[in-house]
Amino acid sequence: MQHGQTLLRSPWLQWLLAKILPALRAWPVRDWPAVLARLQEAEFDRIERTGIVAGVVVVTWLLRPAAGDSLTVPFAFLTQLLFALPLLLLVVGPFFLRRSRRALDEMARTRTEMLFGATRERD
Repeated sequence: MQHGQTLLRSPWLQWLLAKILPALRAWPVRDWPAVLARLQEAEFDRIERTGIVAGVVVVTWLLRPAAGDSLTVPFAFLTQLLFALPLLLLVVGPFFLRRSRRALDEMARTRTEMLFGATRERD
């Protein structure tokens, strides 16, 4: 976990994570690596799974080789790879972001209930 803590010392990365995942501000920055690790364990819901599969199918269909291409196989593979990475990021990336935000909102809600529940029990 040391690598994540070193990486999160960057103010630019902290700013970017706070913009992409606004609910992350509920935790102190020192806890962000643990929170982000828990986000990776979150399950995809049905909409996210369907969107990812559909996105991969669409990108694959868009990058199919033309019937009359005289490109060499390695060159065709490399060009498809170079085009597929940004396309997948644009098409499938929002579903990963949706999962992260949904899981983070759920974690924040649970954390708030635990904090306020403990405060109410003391009163």
